[in-house]
Amino acid sequence: MPRDMSGTVESGRGLGVDRMTDPALLEQLQVLAGCPILPGTLNLRLHAALDRGDHWRYVAATDIAPDWEQLTGQAGYYLSPITIAQRYRGLAFQADEPAGSGYPTDLIELFSEVHLRTALGLSDGDQLVVALRDS
Repeated sequence: MPRDMSGTVESGRGLGVDRMTDPALLEQLQVLAGCPILPGTLNLRLHAALDRGDHWRYVAATDIAPDWEQLTGQAGYYLSPITIAQRYRGLAFQADEPAGSGYPTDLIELFSEVHLRTALGLSDGDQLVVALRDS
């Protein structure tokens, strides 16, 4: 599986910031990413469906909080530590939702140690490359 992925930046639903106000959740994400994480996510539409390999780890919703699946409709997440634009550490994820829920197979969301739109001057439609890294 290739270690680099590229895609197009696009707007999301804005749910990431609100959900990341829980300090315990933010701490869990930082442990998984191996770096500090700022609240919020960046959506990246890949040029092809995500092909998860050994670098992707699954975390069940119940491992986050007992009621997480009920709150989000997501059974869990596939996660992988990444390097964004060859300079910023982060964590890519793809939600595990019921079949037919509409979660695209070519979409990943990015957590990062910086606000990516600001740090990289990103707008919707811009291209971005992320590289899988060892945890």
